[in-house]
Amino acid sequence: MFCRRSNQQQGAALIVALLVFAIASALLVGLQREFALQMQRGSNYLVGEQGWSYLLGAEALGVAALRLDNETDSRAPVQRDHLGEVWAGDANRYPLTEGGWLLGGLEDLQGRFNLNLLVELEGRDTGSSESVSGVEGADEREKFANGSGAPRYSEPQKQFVRLLRALEGFDLSPDEAISIMEAVADYIDQDVQKRPTGAENETYRNTQPAYRTAGQALASVSELRSIAGISPEIYRALVPYVTVWPKEGGTLNVLTAPEAVLRSLGGGDGLEPLSREEGQRLAEARALGVITSVDELLEDIAFSSGDTDRVRAVLAERSSWFLLTATVEIADREMRLYSVLERDGQEILPRYRSMGEL
Repeated sequence: MFCRRSNQQQGAALIVALLVFAIASALLVGLQREFALQMQRGSNYLVGEQGWSYLLGAEALGVAALRLDNETDSRAPVQRDHLGEVWAGDANRYPLTEGGWLLGGLEDLQGRFNLNLLVELEGRDTGSSESVSGVEGADEREKFANGSGAPRYSEPQKQFVRLLRALEGFDLSPDEAISIMEAVADYIDQDVQKRPTGAENETYRNTQPAYRTAGQALASVSELRSIAGISPEIYRALVPYVTVWPKEGGTLNVLTAPEAVLRSLGGGDGLEPLSREEGQRLAEARALGVITSVDELLEDIAFSSGDTDRVRAVLAERSSWFLLTATVEIADREMRLYSVLERDGQEILPRYRSMGEL
């Protein structure tokens, strides 16, 4: 009897020992996993803070470049911003001492088409009191697209239609481009009156999820994704040529505008952009110093068929809004910063920062 009880006690003790070992092992595995997660979180945080510091350093270099440009321009007889200045140089990769690299560059946002002008200048700079919502019908659109009849769109609206038609890889008809332009204008304006081929709240009410138009100036170019008629392909092609800065009163710098934007300036009262060959010729003449001002651009034969007084009102040779794009790679992790900089007199002020889309 005694030996039997001893064996039972030993068996129970062994079971208890095994349970304690199993519990301790589970706790150790859990602690090890939590420790590894905490180490990874800490490492990610440190890399993120280090990367952010480098990106802010790139922004500070951009600010310094624009300040240097201010000093240089102050000594020039005519102040102009063009692609031959220091701030417009090609972006270079700078190796970092601890590994990785930093890349940054500046771009003139006023060399892009300002989407908010589609509504801001509607009916006020065309020499006509008619606005887009006051004329309806495909016949009127066709007549206007062919360059005949009285103008019914503001100069920025006509320019945007031409820009859409100048996009590489697309062959948008006048009606298709007009529909997109009117949809963007409807998305921005504060009324709920649908333009002839535009899109107001009822268009977006049936989407999943449903939403409404902005009813105000666009805050980001990425809002174009939400507008009827703009496919992902058109969006990607259009993004390099458009901006939402400044929110009011923007002009287009003809000395920094890309070739597609230059093509959108031609066509007179029609909606046909300048040919690709004419756009290339204008860009080459500008690079060679043949075109150095708004007047010299509009004196070119490419603009001989239209009334240049209308387009002149939205053109300029100097800019106040710039985009810094900076990228850093540290520990195989890449981070990007978009920083909108405003030149206000002698001050260079960051107005907007984003690590996603602009």
